[in-house]
Amino acid sequence: MNKTWIYEQTESNVLQWDHSMETHYPETRRWLSSPEEHFVRICQESNYLDAVKLIDWNHYLGNNGQILDMGCGGGWLSGYLAAFEKVGLVYALDSSKRFLTVLLPQIANKMGASLEKIVTIQGLFTPLLFQDSSLDVVVASSALHHAESLEGVLKEARRVLKKDGLLFILNETPRPQFRYVLSLVLSFVKILKKTIVRDYESVSPSISACGYLYDPCLGDKSYPLWYWKETIKRSGFSIVEVMNTGLPTLKCKSGASLTHFICKAI
Repeated sequence: MNKTWIYEQTESNVLQWDHSMETHYPETRRWLSSPEEHFVRICQESNYLDAVKLIDWNHYLGNNGQILDMGCGGGWLSGYLAAFEKVGLVYALDSSKRFLTVLLPQIANKMGASLEKIVTIQGLFTPLLFQDSSLDVVVASSALHHAESLEGVLKEARRVLKKDGLLFILNETPRPQFRYVLSLVLSFVKILKKTIVRDYESVSPSISACGYLYDPCLGDKSYPLWYWKETIKRSGFSIVEVMNTGLPTLKCKSGASLTHFICKAI
């Protein structure tokens, strides 16, 4: 097959997260390349897995259902869900080829999953190359705050879900209104100071009415709790439950609680 410029540019684009992590956060290289180190970091030192276990998955998962794990990372959540007997297939989507080929097979095995039930897909959040109304469940753990357009991604998730299909937005850290506004004020002061003294940065944080881009290298955005709820509703979902787990991201540190949004396609 002859590769076009568009093909090459797209292929390069899906690798941007890997490149950003290696360039701006070299200290993470060890646990981003070693399945053993990654498992320890995500599933033992962090509360991601413990928080997900608080959900009654047997209540929500149907028999032989098909699940899309958006931004699956090393594949721990794909492996966790694929280990449920009633789950038919899990599509593990991520932009990182390293995660999908080096980390996921071993980490999914650690979660007790059969790799025959996991299909890996290297790609972006949008567009999702699934037919309309073809999936039963979409999950995303600590992933959607990376999205360039939160509403755009959620509308794509709604498109590929069957009516009454479920969306689980997992392990996000939305802030209450007051704390969010306070963080914006403090961030604005820092940005203003850098502007006044002409402190050059090739990329920098930015503030808008629809989110605070606090890490431009990775595209991380912060949203208040009300904005999450409003975007979910405007994207074609009803909110079944907002679960505050009471667990911080890292077990050794305090911080905002990991929160789950359980939603139904309407």
